Amino acid sequence: MTELALTINDGIRGPNGRVLVRRNAPYAFRLLRRAVEAGDENAAGSLGYAYNVGKGTKRNVAQAICWYRRAARSGDSGATYNLATVYRDAGKAGLAFQWWTRAADMRDGEAAVDVGYCYQYGIGTRKNATNAKRLFRCAIASKNISQYCREEAMYHLAVQLIDEGNRQFAIPLLKRAAADDDFPEAALVLKQLTKKSGYEPCRCRRLINKQLRGHAKCSLHPR
Repeated sequence: MTELALTINDGIRGPNGRVLVRRNAPYAFRLLRRAVEAGDENAAGSLGYAYNVGKGTKRNVAQAICWYRRAARSGDSGATYNLATVYRDAGKAGLAFQWWTRAADMRDGEAAVDVGYCYQYGIGTRKNATNAKRLFRCAIASKNISQYCREEAMYHLAVQLIDEGNRQFAIPLLKRAAADDDFPEAALVLKQLTKKSGYEPCRCRRLINKQLRGHAKCSLHPR
């Protein structure tokens, strides 16, 4: 039921773009409920997400938290990560940090970026540059992370190194982060360092709505 729900939720198209399975979010939601009631804990995280974004049902953050917590207890790192973002968006930085830390402990590389960022700027926890650098390096080496987030870990690690006066170690990281030309913030800092112009990095999360809570103070994007 869980696999069928996920298939129906996303739909399937053939190589020529023809619809093979139509999306049906309400039906997928009902299947997820039945799967959880039948004892499939793997469906809990997907059910939490459906409540979180209102897919196939009315949005209900309280229910999302309930199901995310249940999935987290079963070792679902994705649900654990999503639970942290719910708390971040609610302005509960301490709880967000705690759940991101749990997800990072489950070897979730993207959560390691969030934990490192929290340590770097003291968001939901005390500043700790040593821990920030350790988490960013774990994220860079992780096998469970997107290239997009790996580049972000490189960028924030580089910024931390520059703040500590270690520009020579930051430049290779910035070059790797900016290599595919889709990270203008990294390219800008690299240009500032190579031309020895004024250093003013963006300290925000990459392409995350800067109006969301949980961002560090940034002179380029005052809120």
